[in-house]
Formats: sequence, C-alpha cells, structure tokens
Amino acid sequence: MSSSATSSSDCCVVLVTVTHYPNTSDIRFPLALELCQLAATKLIQTVIVDDSPDHPAVRNALEEAGKGHVKVYQQDKAIYQGKGGALRQAIQKARDLLDTNNNNDKTAICFAEPEKVDIANHLHLIVRPILDGSTDIVVPTRSDQLFQQTYPIEQYHSENFANLHFNSLAQQFKGFQAKDAKQIDWLFGPFAFRTSLADTWLAYTGTSWDAQMIPYVRAVRNENRRISSVTIDFRHPKQMKEQEEGDPKWTNKRLQQLNILFDLLGEHELS
Repeated sequence: MSSSATSSSDCCVVLVTVTHYPNTSDIRFPLALELCQLAATKLIQTVIVDDSPDHPAVRNALEEAGKGHVKVYQQDKAIYQGKGGALRQAIQKARDLLDTNNNNDKTAICFAEPEKVDIANHLHLIVRPILDGSTDIVVPTRSDQLFQQTYPIEQYHSENFANLHFNSLAQQFKGFQAKDAKQIDWLFGPFAFRTSLADTWLAYTGTSWDAQMIPYVRAVRNENRRISSVTIDFRHPKQMKEQEEGDPKWTNKRLQQLNILFDLLGEHELS
C-alpha cells in the first residue's frame, strides 16, 4: 500500500471485527494479534468488540499489538446479543469514530473476521469504489486460485456451491445484475459499506452470520443501493487449513451453516 493510500485509510476507513476466545491459548488468538499488528503497520484504525471470558487479558494483548490503532471494547450483552450484536456494537463504535471529523458519504466501515489477517493488505482495494463514489457496498471476492490453494478443500467446494446458489437467486433483483455485482462471494465474510448506511446494519436484529449479509441484501433490494464485487488475492491462514481440512467436525459445521443460510437468506430474503 502506498503512503497516500495508507493516509486515506487512516482518516476515512475503520476496520471492525468481533472476537471470543476461551483463553489466550486458542489457536485463533495469535491470528487476531497478527491482524492488529498489521493494522498498526498499515495505519488502519480498527475497532474490536470482544466477548472473551478473560476480557482484560485479551483486550490488553490486542491493543498492545495494535500500537494505538486498535481499540477493544467489551461486548455489552444487555444491548448487543450474539455475534450479530457484537457486530452492531462495533459498527456503532466505528461510526462514532468517523463522525468526529468526516462526512459519512466519504468514509467507509469494513468488517472482517479476526482470523482473516490478509484482509488488511487489501483494504485499500476493497474500499476504493466506496470512497470514489462509484458504489455503496463492496463484498470482496477471493481469487479462485488462492481460494483453492489456501482453504480447506471441503470449504472451497461448499462455499463455491453456496455462492452459485445465492447468485442465481439474486439475479432477479436489479441491483445484483450489474456487471461488478453478478458474482458476489457470499460465503467469504468480509464486506464494506459507506458509513452513511450504518443504520441498515444497526437496525437489523439477527444474532448470527445473517447480521452480516441480510442488511446488504435488503439495502440493494429495498433501498436501491449499489453493490459491487472486487476480486482480491486473499490468502487464508495456513494454520486454519491445517486444523480443519479432512476433519468431519468442520465439514458438519459447514453443512449446518449452509442449511441455516439457505433458509434465512435463500428462502426469506432472495426468494
């Protein structure tokens, strides 16, 4: 990332994520630390909402790794429940941060799971169409070669299948027919939006993965918001491929996830 792009991200973009670790020995915790370290290197303002049992230890380690660029908040479960609630709390904190000095039509909020460390290397590409005014929402797409190489093979096939299914359903809505929105990578996870659209996410009450996806479907379908896809050379962490590939526990989890999403997203939002 160039110095100018870094400065732009620092003042106009906030990266948000949510965390929950049983303890700091969790296999994914070092990845969250790595994300914070990369955010510091790239000068990316980052907001984390954490629900770990040992919140002070987790918070202190993540903030220390972020060197002033990462702020960690304990999840307020009285208001924000589940992963979806944590996401909404993080978006609210990010909007408050961006509201201080900026026009919300010229700023962006980007969400990514904490283990998707490499997303910080591509943040400038993801948010560029938002900052230049050409779109409202961006869902990045994984380049197929690295997707197949760096992910558990079962995940590669299950998520490709789901993406084909949801894209076929989405084509009935005008906003998903645009050239740069025909092949949304629904199962990737990260997304970015113009900060002025934050209420679309904040008003949704889902507590799981649906809180990431359904708000942008409704924004496109009901509010005529523009959505785009940007292909990035994303590399999934080697540790996760090694942990999950060939393990039926994870294939069962992926099947359960697909069943939930086929119901919540396919039957109720894209039908």
